[in-house]
Amino acid sequence: MGDDLVIGGGGSYAVGTDELFACADQLRELAAAVSGLNRDLASIDSGISRGQARVVGAPQSVMDAEASIDRLALLLAEVESQARALDFAVGAAAEGYGFAEYFVGHLIHEFTGQFGALLARYSPGLLLATVGGTAVLGAVSGLFLGAMAPGGIAKGAPGGVKTGPSRGTWLREHNEIVTNPLTVDLVRIASQASGDVVVGALGVPPQLTTFLGAAGVAIGSKAIMGTGSLFGLLKETPGRLVDSHTQVVTASPTGFAERLGRVPDTEVTDGAQVVIEKYSTPGEADRFEVYVAGTVTFSPVADTEPWDMTSNMANAAGVPGGGYASVAAAMELAGIDQSSPVQFTGYSHGAGTAAWLAASGDYNTQGLATFGGPTGQVPIPEGFPTVIVEHTDDIVPALGGEQVNHHAVLVERAVFAGRDVPTEYAVPAHHFEYYEQTARLMDEAQSDRVNDASRSLDSFAGGASTVTSTAYRFERVPEK
Repeated sequence: MGDDLVIGGGGSYAVGTDELFACADQLRELAAAVSGLNRDLASIDSGISRGQARVVGAPQSVMDAEASIDRLALLLAEVESQARALDFAVGAAAEGYGFAEYFVGHLIHEFTGQFGALLARYSPGLLLATVGGTAVLGAVSGLFLGAMAPGGIAKGAPGGVKTGPSRGTWLREHNEIVTNPLTVDLVRIASQASGDVVVGALGVPPQLTTFLGAAGVAIGSKAIMGTGSLFGLLKETPGRLVDSHTQVVTASPTGFAERLGRVPDTEVTDGAQVVIEKYSTPGEADRFEVYVAGTVTFSPVADTEPWDMTSNMANAAGVPGGGYASVAAAMELAGIDQSSPVQFTGYSHGAGTAAWLAASGDYNTQGLATFGGPTGQVPIPEGFPTVIVEHTDDIVPALGGEQVNHHAVLVERAVFAGRDVPTEYAVPAHHFEYYEQTARLMDEAQSDRVNDASRSLDSFAGGASTVTSTAYRFERVPEK
């Protein structure tokens, strides 16, 4: 199994493994420590010079000590110089690789977008039916069918939902197709280019599609929702709270694994999709952590469950869907207003919802952690710690298009690198248990980027004297 964490973002183009960045961190610490030793040595040596020692007739041992100090100072200076040079070389290599990766990816997305827009402009019916429909809707439909195979893909996904024995078995036995990183990249490109195809079909010159930026995925998703609504699919409906109950919690989470573990499992929480923890300290404003579950049903027909494909598409379109509205309602019930300090943690659909809530500007967001979510085109603001965790062989994050939040700490992992893909799940790299493994690896990471982000998130509720946890369950109100 691939246990290497690849770290990126954090306001830099640098991309490298956790071990690489940990090595660079250690080189900087070594250089600083050696520099300090050299200063201390110079301070000790400043009391008497070799010339002064000769004038006073100091014994040969003093002269030998002076010579040894000089040699040691030169050695320490050389060690410091080499440590700083190696640190610079590691950083330059990581920056160069990251920039090259970004530049090539940007060119690919720009080319495919303009090419799709050009073809769509002159053959809109054909392109919308083939490129737009097949690339994006096909990807979503494949995810939908795969997720509903026995075992699901999300924490709390209903294992009783079936696709039929033969289809579910085939999807699981051939899941190496959807798990292939090349497939993931193609889906990311198709999702990113979907908006270009739509505006191209409307007659917009291909050269102007470059300016779509993060709006590309949203435009494509809105077009899909609009088309689906004509057939009774992907139509939003109102929601309502049907249950809430308190849970036993003794302290705020520590580390990524424990934080991810607080995301509700709808099979364990009696269907509750949102958990909100309140941290109270006398004399201070209450602080809140919001945990959002992954997709519960992948049906494109909005029935009673708001954690569904309709909400997924609404997130991609950048409009408030049933899941988003439900979490916002739960936050209001919990007493969260615009001034309340709040952090968000989400998985899969919950990751996308958490990202949009943090990006909305409606809340006093203090931190965000997402796992396996299509967050690429969500314009997450700077100013608070953000950690985005994705598997490079997981198709779900790719549905969000190219990742634009370069200020966030991006942690990637190829789960099945060098290993056979198990057939228990149709989309195994997205399954919750593998993100749990990644979270544990992050807790064991040595690089400052990951550790600093973890400390920032953990310190949010540090020292709280009272911790309360409430789970909320919402349902859609079906159209009559």
